Amino acid sequence: MNTEKSKVSVRDQTPKKNFKSGRYIFREGESGDSAFVVTSGNVEIVRTSEDGGEVILGVIGVGGMFGEMSLIDNHPRMASARAISDEAEVMVISREMLNRKLKTADPFHRALIDILTAHVRPLADQLVKLGVKAS
Repeated sequence: MNTEKSKVSVRDQTPKKNFKSGRYIFREGESGDSAFVVTSGNVEIVRTSEDGGEVILGVIGVGGMFGEMSLIDNHPRMASARAISDEAEVMVISREMLNRKLKTADPFHRALIDILTAHVRPLADQLVKLGVKAS
């Protein structure tokens, strides 16, 4: 998950939450009602492997978004997210906010998002089986 090329910016009125290092923002398998944008610190995305261990899929830095998959495809969280810096601050993007943005998106772009989303979950499954970090 390389976020260097895909920074996200949102308004200052968006609610923010702080998480101390090691604290989970959400866990794999939970339902998702929000996405997040990192405003300070770093967040690690981890997934449970077949042997019960963890595979680090990536690290999200400032400006990176995570947790959006559950909002787009209405499936449970495919991985866990936890703060890994002393403290990570994130903006909370509600389902309603994301839906408003997607409704105004060009139909071609929306279709492209749906296609790409459908490919991400199986790809994440393969990465976990191989024990490969995504970024």
